[in-house]
Amino acid sequence: MQLKPGEKAVCSRCDTLLAIGPRFGPDAPLCFAVTGLILAVPAALLPFVGAEKLGDERFSLLLTGVGALWDGGMRALSVLVLLCGEVLPIALLVILTALHAPARFGRPWAGAQILSRVAEVLGNWAIPEVQVLAVLVAVVKLGSLVDLTIGPGFWCYCGMALALLLAQHGFAFASPDPAESPAVAAASRTP
Repeated sequence: MQLKPGEKAVCSRCDTLLAIGPRFGPDAPLCFAVTGLILAVPAALLPFVGAEKLGDERFSLLLTGVGALWDGGMRALSVLVLLCGEVLPIALLVILTALHAPARFGRPWAGAQILSRVAEVLGNWAIPEVQVLAVLVAVVKLGSLVDLTIGPGFWCYCGMALALLLAQHGFAFASPDPAESPAVAAASRTP
């Protein structure tokens, strides 16, 4: 049974909130995931941040920082930034789309449970909002030294990060079986 928008599921014993119905409707997570995938393309291809001083102007793309970290000898950090900021968010958007699209069109499939578990794990590592925050901190710190301009790629990336957060928020991860819960098992053993 799915909750309607605004409805809440509450435990009848302890009044603990178990779930809240999706605020935007049942198709919202699919729409946000597709929107995030669409915004990921211009985020990677358009100028991300530009810097200008004494007539010398340079623009960077989304992956320019990863290349600079790699060339600077910080290879482990560059791989981590590449994975957590670019690869895993896009993979999570693809998985969320793959999970929601078949259900929307009435064609459930057997691999949904595995993809749901993968999406839950990737949700912990796909953190594009950290990269957005890092760029904003850099703009504030470096703004007095050089003229910085935020490019359209950055705004598309912000939109992708927001769409990912909204798609994840509207996605109901598979909840564990209450019968397997340690609290339920302990309660069933008490006389």
